[in-house]
Amino acid sequence: MVIVKCAECGADLAANARFCSACGAQVGLKKEVYQVSAEKLVEKFKEIAKDASVKRIVVKNESGRTVLSVPVTWGAAGAVATLALAPWLAAIGVIAGVATKCTLEVERASTLTTHA
Repeated sequence: MVIVKCAECGADLAANARFCSACGAQVGLKKEVYQVSAEKLVEKFKEIAKDASVKRIVVKNESGRTVLSVPVTWGAAGAVATLALAPWLAAIGVIAGVATKCTLEVERASTLTTHA
């Protein structure tokens, strides 16, 4: 028997769960964290957004407070629309103007953690 665990809280998950019943985290995502300077924020955001496995990018300020959460949606053609990212890039430019260091939390599609 295979037991599937939530990557966020470690709770046991139902066989076909899409979300954890304990913490609400989406099943099948993994997080990566990047520390970037304000000068590199827009550049790093654009680099990350090009990856088709990315589902969401969360920008946090130097005190760890979420200032922007951007869902990244890829079209059927396999490319993220640059036009769709334009408003987010403008907002990130403003954040970069007032912040010194930022954290980017990237949620990517991944495989489940299982234990036999």
